[in-house]
Amino acid sequence: MYKESRVRGKSENSHRFLRVADLLHREHGLSRELANEAATNYLTAFRRCPDNPDMALVTWRSQLWQDVLPGTHKHLAADLYGRWLEWRYRYLALPVDLQTMLQTLRLQYLLGIITNGPTAAQWEKIDRLALNKYFDCILVSSDLPWAKPDRNIFYAACHYLGVPPGQCVMIGDKLETDIQGGIEANLGATVWLPLPTEQRIVGDRTMKDVPEHVRPDAIVDSVLKLPALLPPSTSFRARNPSHQPDEGWDSWEQKTTRNRAAKYNRILPDIPDLYSSYSSSSNDCSQHSNGSNSSTGSS
Repeated sequence: MYKESRVRGKSENSHRFLRVADLLHREHGLSRELANEAATNYLTAFRRCPDNPDMALVTWRSQLWQDVLPGTHKHLAADLYGRWLEWRYRYLALPVDLQTMLQTLRLQYLLGIITNGPTAAQWEKIDRLALNKYFDCILVSSDLPWAKPDRNIFYAACHYLGVPPGQCVMIGDKLETDIQGGIEANLGATVWLPLPTEQRIVGDRTMKDVPEHVRPDAIVDSVLKLPALLPPSTSFRARNPSHQPDEGWDSWEQKTTRNRAAKYNRILPDIPDLYSSYSSSSNDCSQHSNGSNSSTGSS
């Protein structure tokens, strides 16, 4: 499982909000102090509620900008949202070396994303970054009855991928959700990718903040170091990583919570007891394995 965001060393948040503040100051005459304040207040409001199920994303986020702008500049809300969105995905875009790494890993491993967050906001990010072509399984917590660190969301990914928990590796940047959840789900290993200091937000924990049992098996300072940590794959899947899903792979079937018929979607009444299926040990789940190791992750 793989962490689908925050893959760059620099903070995309600081870049795009500095650019918005600069735009307000240089092009629209707002003082530097007020421009910075508006950008900061928007970031706070966005983190608190990135989407609203009762509104389209563009309507909701334009409203957030309108709320933080002074009265003389509220008419700029829609334009600012568009510029912010452009810069957001420019800085979030996967570097070429990371794209190559994911394509190479998919030849030998099943890859998945588990991401916490509201449905519309998370799927916008997945779509705009074209992440679907790199992963076999994509689970968004708001589509499900669980969120990380609940072990059931990890078991759902294991079930979708057809791989027992003991053969999965959890890679994430949050100790309190990614690593703790992976450990409590008895996954084969957990790898922590700590966020740079400037990217951390209130609530993000460090090693000194967590109990002894919430400690990763490995720590890396770059996502590109992950391949060296993964155990050898037990199978090699001969498929061309440049193919797109709609071009048709005989063996390709992506599992996502976007599909409203998905087995674990929260709108369906029947939720299997994944805890009893997977909690004992990875050996108890061997009947679910397809012989492939899996690397999974989160957001």
